[in-house]
Amino acid sequence: MPFFELEPFDTAEVEYIWTGLRQPGFYRVTVRGHAPKFSSGFQLKQDPTFVGGLAVSVMGWTGPLTSGTTPYTVTGRFNGRFANEIVVIGSNKTEVVHVEEVPFTTEEELMKELSAA
Repeated sequence: MPFFELEPFDTAEVEYIWTGLRQPGFYRVTVRGHAPKFSSGFQLKQDPTFVGGLAVSVMGWTGPLTSGTTPYTVTGRFNGRFANEIVVIGSNKTEVVHVEEVPFTTEEELMKELSAA
């Protein structure tokens, strides 16, 4: 029977997309890793109890437990005010990740950039 739990991760990247003056932008968080075999449904969930910024947990469905791993990549989007760093929480570590700022002048430019990635 699978269960929803924290997953291990290898790397995390964070971009903050500016959407205009006097408007909050959003974080685009991408996490890569190797989860236990038979894992799926990877998600990034904001930790609502974290004070002082953004903390994101790497979650997924795992089971049945067996040997081996499966590679994964998951991306999430979180609205908010800019901070230089965010916290990414996995089953193997908690990491403070530097945020890269990405300014966009139009929504069209943003969509072009995201579709090219």
